[in-house]
Amino acid sequence: MPFDAPFRLGPFSVDAEGRLSPVDPATGPSFGFRWHGRTVHVRFEPAASGEGRLTLEVELARVQSTACSRDETVRPRCFAVMHWLKRIVPPTWQVALLADHRIWLEAERHIGLPITATGLVTELTHFALELAPYLELMDEVGLTVADTRRR
Repeated sequence: MPFDAPFRLGPFSVDAEGRLSPVDPATGPSFGFRWHGRTVHVRFEPAASGEGRLTLEVELARVQSTACSRDETVRPRCFAVMHWLKRIVPPTWQVALLADHRIWLEAERHIGLPITATGLVTELTHFALELAPYLELMDEVGLTVADTRRR
């Protein structure tokens, strides 16, 4: 089924070669996907000419309250893992402890624009595969997130 290009696909404009560009460059599109039981939030932002940036944010875990656990070592282990993560994640990633005790990760990936849907999915897949060992570590030491998906 042929399409008349350019056409709109959600917040993107798709050209004749299948490349995506934000419809409104001032407010870059955002979307999310689930990976290892966590939601990865993605913002697609045009930057300099011919370049763009993907900002990816994910809640790695939540530091449990001492009232929720009989294991007195849980909180110290959580904080130790968080401080260790800050030192070992890639340099374009930042790990932070938020006021509500969520361990938050933010990462950036630079991309060429316009990008095809395949190129965008490839970038997101690379990030997800890089992120997987850190999420597996969180799960292994008992640092999880609440399941906030709507049912």
